[in-house]
Amino acid sequence: MRLRLLALAATAPLLLAGCGAGHTVRLQGPRLAVTLSEYRITPQAVSVPPGRLQIRARNSGILTHNVELERGSLDSNERTVLAVIHTLLPGTSGAVWTKPLKPGNYLLVSAVGNQTTLGMSATLIVR
Repeated sequence: MRLRLLALAATAPLLLAGCGAGHTVRLQGPRLAVTLSEYRITPQAVSVPPGRLQIRARNSGILTHNVELERGSLDSNERTVLAVIHTLLPGTSGAVWTKPLKPGNYLLVSAVGNQTTLGMSATLIVR
């Protein structure tokens, strides 16, 4: 038993490193699938080519969420909403096509209540 615990302790950092912390998912095509759960959008960082993008979201959490694609930064009050997947109840999905996106950084957020403030955001990089 002690040997198993030592092995788990030694491999835990490697396992956590593969969980997406700091990792950018690179998409080649125009379709992005995200999962919404309590105060997290997965994947956390995505890179896509310029052009129109279909965003599909699945709410796997127990609270209501939505998805807004925004131009701007979390620090700014000057964010522009570019696309919205309206209210998703637990267990439901939705999708939206964006207008053509130019290179730059965008945000995916859940704007229900204060979910964005609680950390429910992801970065979308168009390049």
